[in-house]
Amino acid sequence: MITDLEEFIKYFHGQRRRTQWVVDAVPQEKADWRPWPGEPSPAEIICRLAAGHLMYATVVAHDYWFVEDYEEATATWEHALNYFHAKTEEALDLLRPLPNSVLKEKRRKLDGNPPAAAWRFLMAMLDHEISSRSLLSTYLMLLNVRQPRMSSLTIEAVRAALKEDRTASQ
Repeated sequence: MITDLEEFIKYFHGQRRRTQWVVDAVPQEKADWRPWPGEPSPAEIICRLAAGHLMYATVVAHDYWFVEDYEEATATWEHALNYFHAKTEEALDLLRPLPNSVLKEKRRKLDGNPPAAAWRFLMAMLDHEISSRSLLSTYLMLLNVRQPRMSSLTIEAVRAALKEDRTASQ
């Protein structure tokens, strides 16, 4: 459960920074590449992601649903990047002035189900961020582009440290 907007924004910035590392690894000339017809391009992915940030922040801040037309921003990688940065900041600007009490308020859902607490839409915003980043990472793999390392704490590093620790204690 999210109870503090400032703490959420700090955490979101950390997730967003990780996404930026992946976005930065996408070759500019592959901005409109698709693994097969009908799949979104990297430019479309980041524009949809930013539109999603704004959509979820609007639900939390104003309790109405809105999806901005992002398609024109996908024309070039530069336009897509500018849109990505601007709309993400616009979304966070909607959240910054809100009191923490808004997080417990109910927000309507479009599927006819009972309303949900506003904090749940911020969780959906994080899910959208992480799944979009994963999709871009998959594209990098398909393009044979080296993916950025997200952390120095990998399973392999832990195994090596544990092995070294066991060896040292024998």
